[in-house]
Amino acid sequence: MTGIQYLACLWTLFITQTGFVCSDIQFLERTEGESVVLPCVIEQRNPSPFGVYLKRSWLDPREVLFKYTNSNVSVGKADDKSRISGGGDPSTHSLNVTISQLSASDTDRYYCEFLVTNPTSTDDRIPGKTEFFLLVNADAAGSVDIGLVETCSGGSAVLPCLPPHGDALAVEGVSLKRQRGRAPVEVLYHSKRHHGSSAPSSSSSSQFPVERVQLSSAPGPRGITYNLTLQQLQPDDSALYSCQLLLRGGTDTSSSLGRHVFFVSVQGGHCECSSYSTLLYALSSAVVVLLLLLLLGFVMICKGKARRSVKSLPQAPIYEEMTVVQPASRKLQPQHLEEMGSEYTNCHVKKFCPENHYESPSGALCPRADSQT
Repeated sequence: MTGIQYLACLWTLFITQTGFVCSDIQFLERTEGESVVLPCVIEQRNPSPFGVYLKRSWLDPREVLFKYTNSNVSVGKADDKSRISGGGDPSTHSLNVTISQLSASDTDRYYCEFLVTNPTSTDDRIPGKTEFFLLVNADAAGSVDIGLVETCSGGSAVLPCLPPHGDALAVEGVSLKRQRGRAPVEVLYHSKRHHGSSAPSSSSSSQFPVERVQLSSAPGPRGITYNLTLQQLQPDDSALYSCQLLLRGGTDTSSSLGRHVFFVSVQGGHCECSSYSTLLYALSSAVVVLLLLLLLGFVMICKGKARRSVKSLPQAPIYEEMTVVQPASRKLQPQHLEEMGSEYTNCHVKKFCPENHYESPSGALCPRADSQT
């Protein structure tokens, strides 16, 4: 029981004191000139937050906005005051931040951070329930499917390579584009060209070392699928990536990322989100297992007590049973002795004789009481 209480207290203390929540990420795509609303929300808590930040954490890490409860919004850059506003109040555990007149430079990863008073130490910083990845395109050519790939420093990321149009019937090469600023940049290119009957020639270029790039293929439900693995990634490699297959006879002059884009987020040092999640899951699993063991032990104890109570039910003692049986035996014993005496004692035993005379085995009659007198 002590171990269970200790783990439960440790788990609760970890959640409440650190305030760390591995938040979800929401992808938002907009076109230049449009607007976007970023809702900052946390769970209800006591005491309520007294302030909230909106921050950028990728291309241009900085504070975008701050709002103190019952006060006006403070914007980080003077040029953004006319296009950034906030509705709501931190004390209500929510704040909606609106960014209008978007430009490609607004592409970044955003997150909210609430400030909560802690009487015993510095103020707690509680991240919002959701992070936002905002992609602002220069034109409205078409929607983009964005996926998230998170890894640690020195880790790897697997990106599926898809053809620009239709199925990949005749794959000739692969191209990997990356976008960190306004325009994508091709960081990997490998293609094989056939010139008539001559031997095929190949051309390739890459900003990644050869040992950090690996292309693999495998049969899938829609034919052969291709995956590109980027290895030994560093925080500077965080960016938007799009891997495209080069088809035979097609052109590879496109400068866009394509319809399928992946945001590769490389965290420096330890993967805090993953490690904290693993720790939370481990603590939760330990508490659940120990509670189950405690419940099982409680059930076994109850069953043991029930069995002992059944075995220890009060039974009538032997002497009480004999006491109950003795009166009947005592009632029968005089009659039995009477019969025995009438047969063998020839009425020498002093006893009351009824009026009827019984014949003894010797033939003598039992004398009347008046004749004896």
